[in-house]
Amino acid sequence: MELIKQIKDAENQAKEIVEQARKEAVATVDEARREYDRQLREAQKDREQAIQDAVEQAAQQAQGEVEQLLEQGRQDVEAIQKAAHGKMDTCVEKIVAGLEQD
Repeated sequence: MELIKQIKDAENQAKEIVEQARKEAVATVDEARREYDRQLREAQKDREQAIQDAVEQAAQQAQGEVEQLLEQGRQDVEAIQKAAHGKMDTCVEKIVAGLEQD
């Protein structure tokens, strides 16, 4: 009789141990899921920040290039105007001289 009681007690203890292990496993899985979700959110945030930083850097670089191109364009226009002005003066003088001869 005592042996049967010990066996039943052992079975009950085993059931309690299994139930406790199951609860701990569920808690561990839940914690792992929460940690995974946290890390995923953090990685997404870092990714978005990296993209934003890259876009800002590209915009600044593009703005610098635009300003350089505009300045180069202004210089080219000035050079063409100066060259054209000199040729225009020569042409006007030739035309006026031709008209004065007629």
